[in-house]
Amino acid sequence: MRLGQALHDLLDPTLGLQIPAREQRDRVFLTSTLKVTPWPSKSSSPGSDSVGCAIMRAMDAPLSVKRLLEQVKTRIEPPFSAVCVVGEVSNFKVSGKHWYFTLKEEGAAIGCAVWASAQRFLPQRPLDGQRVVLKGSLDLYVPGGSLKLIVSHCVLAGVGDLQARLRQLEAELRSQGFFDRPKRPLPRFPRKLGVVAALGGAALRDVLEVTTRRAPGIHLLIAPAAAQGERCVSETLLALQELQDPHWGCEALLLVRGGGSLEDLWAFNDPALVRAVADCRLPVITGVGHEIDTTLVDLAADQRAATPSQAAELATPDRQALAADLQRLGEALLAKTQWRLRGLETTLNLLVDQGLQRVEPLAQPALRLAGLGQRLALAHPSRHLDVAATRAALLRQRLRHAATLVAREADLPRVREAQRRLAPATLRSLQRRDQRLAVLAQQLQGLDPTGPLQRGFVLALDLEGRPVTRAAALPPGAGLRLRWQDGERKARLD
Repeated sequence: MRLGQALHDLLDPTLGLQIPAREQRDRVFLTSTLKVTPWPSKSSSPGSDSVGCAIMRAMDAPLSVKRLLEQVKTRIEPPFSAVCVVGEVSNFKVSGKHWYFTLKEEGAAIGCAVWASAQRFLPQRPLDGQRVVLKGSLDLYVPGGSLKLIVSHCVLAGVGDLQARLRQLEAELRSQGFFDRPKRPLPRFPRKLGVVAALGGAALRDVLEVTTRRAPGIHLLIAPAAAQGERCVSETLLALQELQDPHWGCEALLLVRGGGSLEDLWAFNDPALVRAVADCRLPVITGVGHEIDTTLVDLAADQRAATPSQAAELATPDRQALAADLQRLGEALLAKTQWRLRGLETTLNLLVDQGLQRVEPLAQPALRLAGLGQRLALAHPSRHLDVAATRAALLRQRLRHAATLVAREADLPRVREAQRRLAPATLRSLQRRDQRLAVLAQQLQGLDPTGPLQRGFVLALDLEGRPVTRAAALPPGAGLRLRWQDGERKARLD
């Protein structure tokens, strides 16, 4: 507050600020810009007319925004080139190689920056909630019109007010046993989950995406609640009370919220909300803020997740992992079953080969009798005869096959001689058939009815195309078709 008052005193012309003569023209306009003065009305006093005239004279040559900020920059930076300020760190972030945060107290805040070149002079990185003493210089950034404190040194001034209050609340609630109670186990395969989150927020969207990917068959019942502000605690309490009603059938609850500063997450340190989470009938999984954020609700929950996405992963089974485990167990069961069957098969073969099985002395008489009967049947001479007969039949078959091969080898010279004589005989047969085909072709050509036409004869046909072989075959006046080698003409008998 002392820094703000000093700035006000520096810029207030009524406190006797000496302004160079060359800037007297801008003095009235600068004063009217930084101090809001009512516009004179018709009922104003005579003294107020002089103020209005001064403002009118200043407006004849108004300053540009850049010129105004440059003049303010030249006035405020030199007096505050080395200033010490105490306050609480909030909204710390890293951008590139530089650090940015807000130094605040109740009713006032100022932005701070630590350049990369000055970070080596700081004993440690400032954290949200720490109360620190900063040394640095004021800087007015003309293009953006923002005022920042450029930090050169930083030392701790004790824990911030919010952090101290948080530790006090944690100690009180821990003494009441809310953080050391037995944790409720999470359901391994839940069918319905309740979600407490702000509608349209990134936390609810992350929960929906993870649940859809890992376990799309799970039903989600969403109870909306404000993520911060005055309505956050009351709406969250109402949502928790409603979701744990057996009527809805939820098996676990997710309380999620995106990241933020300590002030943004302060509602989740409320003692009433901590008690509600600890006394909830169902197991509660919290995913409030980011990994570095820890609230009292996280300490009272049955399972704390670093992010809303991790909270959804803790509450839902992974169907791909379950399918892989099921396949692995099936393969292991199949392998063990096959191994067991091979062992039993080996034991059975050994028992059959030995003929008789050793009888356990403590076996029941009925079991012993059945075992002896089975072994006697296996050792019966007819069984050995059957085996010998089967073996003899196999040997006879192999003997016949060998005899066939031997016979084929004995006939090999005859086969080769027949192959040598087959080619000439086939050629002679083809020549005889070729000669016969030539004779038949000549005979067929002699029977061709068009052959005489080529020698000058004429073929007489009736109108229906039948040959006329006798003169008396057609009456006088009948029509004829006379065919020569090169064409056909019509005629009529006299």
